[in-house]
Amino acid sequence: MLKPTDVAVERPPRVLVADDERHIARALAHILQRYAYEVTTVDNGEAALQVLQEAYLLDLVILDIVMPFMDGLEVLRRARAFGCNLPVIIVSGKNSEADRIRGLEAGADDYLGKPFGTQELLARVEALRRRRGAARPLPKRIRIGDVWIDFEARVARRGSNHLLITPIEWLILRHLAYRRGQAVSRGEFNVKVLKIPYDIPTRTIDRHTFALRHKLERNPKNPHHIVTVRSVGYRLNDFEWIA
Repeated sequence: MLKPTDVAVERPPRVLVADDERHIARALAHILQRYAYEVTTVDNGEAALQVLQEAYLLDLVILDIVMPFMDGLEVLRRARAFGCNLPVIIVSGKNSEADRIRGLEAGADDYLGKPFGTQELLARVEALRRRRGAARPLPKRIRIGDVWIDFEARVARRGSNHLLITPIEWLILRHLAYRRGQAVSRGEFNVKVLKIPYDIPTRTIDRHTFALRHKLERNPKNPHHIVTVRSVGYRLNDFEWIA
């Protein structure tokens, strides 16, 4: 049986709880907080989707189906469509086999019917977090088009020509590669690269991304690899993970 002290992490893992029944949301938050989780709660689908657009703030999502403004399945479909790959557990009173199949087909990683036990919930949450952590090692070497990049040696070259990549550009490029084709918001770059609060407006990331394109892209004005995701940030497309 899990105990609160069994959860050992470098920082509190962050969970979004989306449920319009406030007593259930509060109960879930209380359970998770006791076990060292940091919890954000929302009570409607539109709010849940808005939080999911800044997925770097989260490690896992617990999602109800029946919610105002947008149901949980639609939230999940839209989140998966814009590249959110967070582990999602649907927690719902809709418990038929057909309901579970619809939830999994929409992109859920697990489906837990109400009512449920505390230990079962925690076991499922921990299982998904372990699976996610094991599946996402940091890249060591990648190939972008005809450019070979070694993150450990900090070497980038096109053929025999070495490319000069600045320290911030290395961090941007590695984080884009780590996110494996997902859209990365400017706020996430603020936190992960610049080490500043995510909501501080700055054009620093844009300037360095522009410079990276001129070094890596064959046609920087029409980039194929480092592409802009409108109203979000940037995404790295079509690269090969070598090791």
